Amino acid sequence: MIPPSLAAAQADVLVKRARLKASLAEARHRLSPATIASGVADDLRDKAEEGVAVMRERPGIAAGIATGIVALLARKRIARLFRKPPPPLPPTAPNKE
Repeated sequence: MIPPSLAAAQADVLVKRARLKASLAEARHRLSPATIASGVADDLRDKAEEGVAVMRERPGIAAGIATGIVALLARKRIARLFRKPPPPLPPTAPNKE
């Protein structure tokens, strides 16, 4: 016959082993790439919805920000519009050969 203290210790070990397995399973689920990607996608969707709400509340500010971004991206083309054209070449004498 097993002494009561040993039986209690074995039962305690089984309970703790079950808790550890459950914790490991939960950690695997939380750290899986699919779960992480899903969480990031949800966060991005929430931020985008908040951004759209702000832009609807303040369309003038949104238009100004969009204009600034476009100007930043097209700065070289915009600079070319304001550049002085090169001076014309002097006329050359016709070649008499």
